Amino acid sequence: MKLPDRGPGQEYYDRKPMIIDDLRVLPVSPLIVADGPLTPRMAKLRPEIASQAVWLMPSKEVQHARLRIRHPEGVPPAYLKSWEPMAEHLEETTITTITVDHLTVDETIGEIERVFAAYIAKGPTAASLDERRSLIRYGNQALVAQYTSPSARPRVPVKDPGRVVRTFDCECAASSCDLLVELRVGDAAAAVRGAPSAILATGH
Repeated sequence: MKLPDRGPGQEYYDRKPMIIDDLRVLPVSPLIVADGPLTPRMAKLRPEIASQAVWLMPSKEVQHARLRIRHPEGVPPAYLKSWEPMAEHLEETTITTITVDHLTVDETIGEIERVFAAYIAKGPTAASLDERRSLIRYGNQALVAQYTSPSARPRVPVKDPGRVVRTFDCECAASSCDLLVELRVGDAAAAVRGAPSAILATGH
């Protein structure tokens, strides 16, 4: 079914209830960190989600400045109007909010880790090599599916999404490894259908 075009970002709005459904069926072990375009009101529908959520919010001025850089041809009006309702929704919940105006990527990660520290400490977490590798493979498969499945992103800007180059996590699963591997989506699709540790950084 093709949904009518209701403005910038609408196709992602229509998918948000499906994200909630996905979160409901994920296992409770090991710990899961989910990142996606939910609205605070949708998270509020699931108290356990709202109580363990953090929202990264710029100020309105910083958001608009970044949008103007991202859209030099002109910012879609719907984007400029998005800040107020999001801020209002957050005020209705107990969701923790981090203002990211002047934070670097590393500082932002540090703030998120601080918010989630108690949950991470309680666990359970992936401990063995096989458990970590299974999680990394799951993430790589999900990225492939975003481009190759029938419900692929509607705005993939090429006729052959398999030729798109994206970064995937190294599947060596060493606890100290945070390396990324650049691959065409088509090559990654073939790799994640193969043996464990098919996507590896050089030397791993």
